[in-house]
Amino acid sequence: MSDVRTADRGYIREVNLRAVVETLRRLGAMTRAGIARETGLSGPTVSAVVTTLTEAGVVTPVGEGPATGGRRGDLYELNAGSRTVLAVDLSGEPARHALVDLNGGIVAGSLHAVPATALRSPATFVRWLAKQASRLEHVIGIGLAVPGVTDPLTGTIEWAPSLGWRDVRLLDEVRATVPTEVVVVDNDLNLAALGEHAFGEHDSSDLVMFGVRGGLGAGLILGGALHRGVHFAAGEIGYLPAPSGVRGSRDFGPLETTLFDHMRAIGEGAAADLASAAEMAGIAEILTSACLAVAAVLDVGVIVLGEEILRYGRRLDEELTGRLADVLPHPPTVIPSRLGADATLRGAAAAVHQQVNTDVRRLLI
Repeated sequence: MSDVRTADRGYIREVNLRAVVETLRRLGAMTRAGIARETGLSGPTVSAVVTTLTEAGVVTPVGEGPATGGRRGDLYELNAGSRTVLAVDLSGEPARHALVDLNGGIVAGSLHAVPATALRSPATFVRWLAKQASRLEHVIGIGLAVPGVTDPLTGTIEWAPSLGWRDVRLLDEVRATVPTEVVVVDNDLNLAALGEHAFGEHDSSDLVMFGVRGGLGAGLILGGALHRGVHFAAGEIGYLPAPSGVRGSRDFGPLETTLFDHMRAIGEGAAADLASAAEMAGIAEILTSACLAVAAVLDVGVIVLGEEILRYGRRLDEELTGRLADVLPHPPTVIPSRLGADATLRGAAAAVHQQVNTDVRRLLI
């Protein structure tokens, strides 16, 4: 009987810890009374939880709350920098790594390129990662974004063409080398979509993010959670039919093959600014096909364009929104990424935060 009571008490304590942490993360500085009202927890319970979190350095007092006719209560806020995630985005050029705090912000001065020498092989990358982690304190996990088909359950990279890595059990290799309990390995666009949803303030539980990272793909957030599909290949919109009738292959689908042809013709930067109306219309036509397929099947509220797509047309979001409004009864809004190039790093941290939330006591270590 005592064992059952102990387990119940431990579970309840964990739920209460999670409720207070998430409330402060979402709403910012609050008094204990405010936390109690927001969470529905009793005053003594909130006081005990806040004391525990304050002693661990996860929560910190930041002055007094507003006068409400009685004694002013102390304000508490999440000490975001007290715990961090080591996030690595292997899809960028160059690949980058950074520390991301509890609020999803990149810690100042922590954003750096991953040395090219570290990417020569999975083994050299894991050794580099272990060296980075050994220099850090209060890291609650590691989030790794990979440009390729990845099994997030086993952390296996099935195929990452830009890295030349195939059938790599990266999660196992990292866990065997780096003394960190929480490690996430997932597709880069999945994590970028998760970052936009968690920290981009889109106010939508259904969101799709388009990106061009080796291929045309999408990260899907449905009902507030990542949707990966049976083979972890949901969002492979590059395999949709192309308006031009181009045929694809097992490696590259017809829609992305056509898109790449247009992008090569246009170029980037100044070249994109000088591109002809016909060339830009070709890009818009291809992306319209992808948006129509996604919107018609999934009925999402928001489609986010990654910053690498917007290099080929600064008003593509407006163009696509107008095109969809012309043909769909309930068109989504197409908008630029609010996090830009940092979406994937911040999404990798969000994925780690989700795992830590299943055992929020890890924040107290």
